[in-house]
Amino acid sequence: MIERARETMIKTRYTSDTLAISSSSSFTVVNEDKESKYCFAPVKMVEEEMASDLLDALDRMVLEIQAMDAICNADAEVDENDVHKGFVVVSHQALEQAQSCLDEANASDVPSQIDVEAFVSTEACDENNSNNDGVRLRMSLPKGYPTIHRASVTVLHTPKFVTRGNHDTISSQLQATANELIGSEAMMSIISECRNILSDLECNSSDDAAPSETKDDTTSLPIDPVCVSRRWIRVHHITNNDRRKQIVIEAQDRNLGGFLKAGYPGVVCVEGDPVACDDFVVWIKGNKSRPGGFGRNWGHHVRGEATTEQRQLPEAFEELEDDMGVLGSLCRESNVEDEFREFILQQK
Repeated sequence: MIERARETMIKTRYTSDTLAISSSSSFTVVNEDKESKYCFAPVKMVEEEMASDLLDALDRMVLEIQAMDAICNADAEVDENDVHKGFVVVSHQALEQAQSCLDEANASDVPSQIDVEAFVSTEACDENNSNNDGVRLRMSLPKGYPTIHRASVTVLHTPKFVTRGNHDTISSQLQATANELIGSEAMMSIISECRNILSDLECNSSDDAAPSETKDDTTSLPIDPVCVSRRWIRVHHITNNDRRKQIVIEAQDRNLGGFLKAGYPGVVCVEGDPVACDDFVVWIKGNKSRPGGFGRNWGHHVRGEATTEQRQLPEAFEELEDDMGVLGSLCRESNVEDEFREFILQQK
């Protein structure tokens, strides 16, 4: 009986039915041993707290939509209805309604759902398909996303090399990613996971069709004499303080320059001797049984590498504040903005 009473009080915060019947200020539960008295919070106070939580979630949703549009369409000047546009808001009226609710601090008219779509392609897709074939996703963001509800993902279109079975696999894996990220802004991670899956399927398709005589083509290539290398790594988040400290230590021990941006997403870029860079990547991709290892899944987040004749990033590896704008400015000042866009923002 005590537990039922506690559950009832918990429900007071979340269900309108409970709110309607809980206007009394207290109730009494009689136990075999003692009498206990429980007090409800005033209904108005609970309602105000729920409204505040709903507006906080809506604010995060709107800010994420604006950030995704800025990131995915930074260089795009195409028609709003172009199916190849990187990111499109489908529910324009709902988004305007959401912004109005935020401006007026009014939680009563929060839209039930906002739909957006993203077009995801790979470099090989862009090179091999004249119509820039790729995957088109629809992400439905319900009221309460991202705080208490997850995004719902629908795959609207896939390239020709994706079989029906693979289409279903993409759908289930992307929805699983969305489910895992409840409580966090998930759209960038969903798009990144889609690009990873698409790249794997594309590579498998290319391997099946590739002629065997190409096997020895790389043996005759000259050795590139450049002496500085960069490795770009992106992961959904880096928040653990011990891991953050260890990343800095491992990079500095190898005399590598670059930076770590913790938070969401987590970004690591190391620059220096190619062998030292490779060694750092081996360390960070180590399994969880190794000290400082992050698990094998990190291997999917080593986005790319570049080589130059001289360093372009700060020689002392450092941790930056959790701000993608600061990171973008640093990359621009260091003349590596193109790599940042390609490997981290995944734009071409």
